[in-house]
Amino acid sequence: MTGACMSALIARAETRGPEAGFGERIAENQRRVFQIAYSILGNAADAEDVAQEAFLRAYQKFGSLREAEKFRGWVNRIVFRLALNRQRGHRRRLTRDTAWQMTETRAMVDGAKGAEQQVLLERLRREIERLPEKLRSVLQLSLVEEMDAADVGATLGIPAGTVRSRLHTARKLLLEVMK
Repeated sequence: MTGACMSALIARAETRGPEAGFGERIAENQRRVFQIAYSILGNAADAEDVAQEAFLRAYQKFGSLREAEKFRGWVNRIVFRLALNRQRGHRRRLTRDTAWQMTETRAMVDGAKGAEQQVLLERLRREIERLPEKLRSVLQLSLVEEMDAADVGATLGIPAGTVRSRLHTARKLLLEVMK
């Protein structure tokens, strides 16, 4: 998030009223929100845009948050869903814009070992993309973001036990298809 936008939002949020303390919450969660967006989008500029949008939406709806101590999980859910929406939009545009192409250009990789690793990583990414959404989202948050089951559960709005179960299932499926 740009410094000017963040400063303006914090200054506005520090007024007393229903949004009191919002600036402090932004400061506490800014890095985590950016990391979640970046882990899904893989692009810093898009991640900054999504983080800014998430805080803006959180600010607009802050008065409707019943339990202020649940702000972190709430804003994590907002950014996660916004990032997924943006990712889907990028995929749709990419598919539309490249439909006319019959072949895909591959980057040159030095050495046979590097090429093998590249192929293996691409295959793993494809297999992760083929996982059902509920398994893929748990896998992304727990492995890429290194969130524990409770944080992933809070972000997705599901119990920690369900997170552990879905994570186990996702790993098992990936292990089977990667053999």
